[in-house]
Amino acid sequence: MAIRVLIAEDQRLLRQCFQEVLDLDSEIEVVAAAADGQEAVLLAEKHAPDIVLMDVSMPHLDGVAATNLIHERAPSAKVLILSLHDAPEQVGKAVKAGISGYVSKDVDLDELVRIIKAVHRGEPVHSPFLADQRLFETHDMSRYALTLREVQVLRLLVLGNNNAEIAEKLCVSEQTVKKELVGLFEKLGVKNRTQAAVKGFQLGLAPEAA
Repeated sequence: MAIRVLIAEDQRLLRQCFQEVLDLDSEIEVVAAAADGQEAVLLAEKHAPDIVLMDVSMPHLDGVAATNLIHERAPSAKVLILSLHDAPEQVGKAVKAGISGYVSKDVDLDELVRIIKAVHRGEPVHSPFLADQRLFETHDMSRYALTLREVQVLRLLVLGNNNAEIAEKLCVSEQTVKKELVGLFEKLGVKNRTQAAVKGFQLGLAPEAA
């Protein structure tokens, strides 16, 4: 049976893009698409989707509030938050709402499909575009106030990737990676890549955990 997906995205172009890409996969069926949070709740109650792709910044009812209501009215649905914003406090609010994943909107579409399938199957899924929710729940994460992108860079650094490899996997320039590392080192209170990698291990980003 196909994975039933509800898309909740207020930008028409993105909503249509997600639907067209997901419809190409024989294992996924887009059952409905919502343009705001209230509509997402109503459609989730009506269609009982397996997965809800939820934009965090929605009119009428934001993604976190909509997620709380969806869990009440369509308890079998798993919610994946999609957002360009990765402030730790925002990720934390979404985690408390019981989401199944917090995905960066710069995710590759093929990677998004992989995440959807893994979440539906209840399998652990690791991706540089997926926030490690355990980290955002810890004291250390709140203390260091790392953004999702900084966690992505740190995870790849711990896994032994050089700047060029990190840039390729995150689809950014090497210059962007260098700037991210400068900010990351400052937040972690370290001076170099080795010290940052050690800190990443301490935060749970060891290879066996990724």
